[in-house]
Amino acid sequence: MKLNPIFESSARRRMRMGKTPVILTAYLAAMLVFAVCELSAFFGQGVGVAKMRTGIEGYIWMTAIQFFLIILVAPALSAGSIAGERERQTFDLLLVTGVGTRRMVLGKLTENLAFLVLMILCSAPVMSLVLVTGGVSAADVLATLLYLAVIALAALSVGMVMSAIFRRTLVAVIASYLAIFAIGAGTWALAKHGPIAAAYTYDGLNHLASAGTPAAIRSLPVTILLNPAVGLVMLLAGQTGILHRTMQTTMRLYDIYTVSGYAGFTPVAWVILGAMLAAALLMTALACLILHLQTGAASRRR
Repeated sequence: MKLNPIFESSARRRMRMGKTPVILTAYLAAMLVFAVCELSAFFGQGVGVAKMRTGIEGYIWMTAIQFFLIILVAPALSAGSIAGERERQTFDLLLVTGVGTRRMVLGKLTENLAFLVLMILCSAPVMSLVLVTGGVSAADVLATLLYLAVIALAALSVGMVMSAIFRRTLVAVIASYLAIFAIGAGTWALAKHGPIAAAYTYDGLNHLASAGTPAAIRSLPVTILLNPAVGLVMLLAGQTGILHRTMQTTMRLYDIYTVSGYAGFTPVAWVILGAMLAAALLMTALACLILHLQTGAASRRR
């Protein structure tokens, strides 16, 4: 099977760069230091319930750190994919080769995703240290890594859209960060307020308690299903049995927390993952369409 030439060229260039192993080493070193600090209670004699909870909390914090690193790194990677080619004046050369806008977008996206997935997979041994403490299974760790990979794809797709719209890398990067912040804050706010927010009543909540998982999920606000942070918290809550107070107080998702408890936190998390995956595919298609329209308009002007 022949690889996408853009993916192959970009991946080869990235892996030949000296900073790539440095980034991976620094990333894993930071993760390892944090894991050792969190799990240091297990280096002594005896293991109590309090120590086991400390291990689970360390797993949650390691997941949260990776989530924020992905949100920080992904837009910067993808936002410069197309805009960077334009700034280097190599965009037209790529088009001359007959690659096409669709293969260009998909090649750049998959190469950036492959690098982030490599980082996520490299953190698997560190994340698996929590298996020593108990409370989380190997399947839970794999599910969390998969969830982080889908979040990376969604964040990269936002950057690809901005890279197709704007011709300057810096502008595209700033627009990507603003768009991701708007998605996160906007979906959360609309789930709490506005015309599409769910208006739960006491009788309605009692009905959902016995209505079953599908009915409870359908009653959730649509916008909350597009919020990656909420989905990750739901996943971790289902895996560890904690974080309930975080959803109730810190995130102020009282009714949504209650309904999600009726539906099951893990099923809600997987529904959110499916919604994020669908949104990422739509944004990727939008980036292809924008780039196709731009190149078509440019060729007509010539």
